[in-house]
Amino acid sequence: MEELGLDFIVVEPSSDESSDHPDPRIRVITNAEAKARSVSDQFSDSLIIGADTIVFLDDLFFRKPVDSVDAKSMLEQLSGKNHQVYTGVAILNTSTGEMLSKVSCTDVRFKRLSQEVIDAYVASGEPLDKAGAYGIQGDGRVFIADIVGSYSNVVGLPLELLREMLQI
Repeated sequence: MEELGLDFIVVEPSSDESSDHPDPRIRVITNAEAKARSVSDQFSDSLIIGADTIVFLDDLFFRKPVDSVDAKSMLEQLSGKNHQVYTGVAILNTSTGEMLSKVSCTDVRFKRLSQEVIDAYVASGEPLDKAGAYGIQGDGRVFIADIVGSYSNVVGLPLELLREMLQI
């Protein structure tokens, strides 16, 4: 948001990421919209941005791992494979009640990871709060062989899409 030159505050949404829709695009949009709505009563005459990111591989959804065992399992499954990162972005205008929602998708190709590399990365704690158990903006960047699409989407907020939606 700072990169876009926007003034903003961060508010933790009261909604959870509860959509279980089988289509990843619909799932992230539904969750992003719910997050935006969950804080809308706190702000009048504002634009509220909700976002939700998932990692998708072979019809499996990877959110933030629940613990280190879950993180290791995710990284083992992603190792040497291509996957997609989907982020739903919802902008709610609290003055009008209008909601604009869009999705960004980035293809990511992972290098093959050894068990030692996975164990060391998980022990660092970095993957425990990241969808798919890796952070492309942190030490997890060394796992990436290639991406096609938005880097900022993989970080968790597709700035190009947000700029387009806000028309700035």
